[in-house]
Amino acid sequence: MIDLPSQPGTYCLVFSCSTTSTVTIGKLGTYQINPSYYCYIGSAFGRGGLKSRINRHLRVNKRHHWHLDYLRPYLNPVEIYYSTDTIKLECQWAELLLKDEQSSIPIKQFGSSDCNCPAHLFYSNRI
Repeated sequence: MIDLPSQPGTYCLVFSCSTTSTVTIGKLGTYQINPSYYCYIGSAFGRGGLKSRINRHLRVNKRHHWHLDYLRPYLNPVEIYYSTDTIKLECQWAELLLKDEQSSIPIKQFGSSDCNCPAHLFYSNRI
């Protein structure tokens, strides 16, 4: 368990993937993931805030609730970024990665079923 604030906020989790795998992600379907880096952006405005949500995402063995839960066994955590701003910033952060020429969307609608963003998961060959 990582010591994080229990306040609400927005987070960005960076993972590395070392092998090519085929993963079924709930109703989104089956996808191939490739070795490189994956960045997942989310928000934690519920009970327990950032501490509870991020630590849950870092665990591997759990009931699948979020899209990331299906992908998590294939990914290794590398970096954690977060903000305790009281405004949800996940869509703004996702917009920044959409504009980054070094990142791409590996799975459309991943993590963005409650907004109009094309995805909240990004793929890149660099951190």
